Amino acid sequence: MSHTMNIAIELHDRAALEAACQRLGLTIQEGRHKLYSSTEEGIAIHLPEWKYPIVIKNDGSIAYDNYNGNWGAIEELNKLRAYYGLEKAKIEARRRGYSVYETYNNRTQELELRIRIGE
Repeated sequence: MSHTMNIAIELHDRAALEAACQRLGLTIQEGRHKLYSSTEEGIAIHLPEWKYPIVIKNDGSIAYDNYNGNWGAIEELNKLRAYYGLEKAKIEARRRGYSVYETYNNRTQELELRIRIGE
């Protein structure tokens, strides 16, 4: 049986969310969105190969229905969360006047974020 999941990850920064979605090639749509067993209000993002969108509600929580992975791989949501965190960190560092450098480590296959404080 399917049901809507609500998880307590808070995505409040619209600029960081938009930057993460742009990097991942995802689109954002605001309004009311139908999941399998509920209708949710907020920002919908259609993750790759997900039957229903995730919906980021006004309180920053995420509603989704992936039917225990049958209607979408949770790794896609985790990827969005990771890129959101990366973009949020860059925004906050720049807001404080720090220099930000992002690189990709081919050996570990990870993104690396370096924040330079001061000179």
